[in-house]
Formats: sequence, structure tokens, C-alpha cells
Amino acid sequence: MSDLASLRTEIDGIDDQIIDLLARRFAICREVAEYKLRHGIAVVLPDRIEQVKTRCADRAEPQGVDRAFTLDLYTRIIDQTCDTERQVQSGLSEGRQER
Repeated sequence: MSDLASLRTEIDGIDDQIIDLLARRFAICREVAEYKLRHGIAVVLPDRIEQVKTRCADRAEPQGVDRAFTLDLYTRIIDQTCDTERQVQSGLSEGRQER
């Protein structure tokens, strides 16, 4: 049982890293949202979305991570990212209108 506990502790550490990386990714995406707003770039860029999903799936597959799972995962991450960017831009636009 101690081996199982050790493995679970290792998984918990990996999960912590995943959450930390997602938090970093979303923080950068907020910066991207500000940049896009300043430069008149659309939040959703379908070509970029497909590029990211394909790049990640291509990287995951040789490491034994299921391609379909990776595509689904990145679809969810990117959907949340786009929502975050819209929220940031909405807040920034409202701030500009109040001035």
C-alpha cells in the first residue's frame, strides 16, 4: 500500500504542476487579450486555434497521449481562453468608455 501512496503523491504533484501551468497560460492570455484589443485583432482566430490544437496533438501522440484526447482537451482550454479574452476586453472597453 505504501507504493500506491507514493504513486498517488507523485500524481498529486503533477496535478499541481498542471494547475500552475494552466494559471500561467491564462495569465498570458489576458495579456494577449489586451494586445488584441489595442491592435484591433479579433479574439477568435480559427487558423491559430487549429494550429495550436494540431501542434499539441502532434507533440502528445509520440509520448503515448491519445491524439483525440489531446484535441478535446485543447478545445476546452482554448474555449475557456477565448471566454477569458472576451471578459478582459469587455472590462477594458468599459473602462475606456467611462473616461
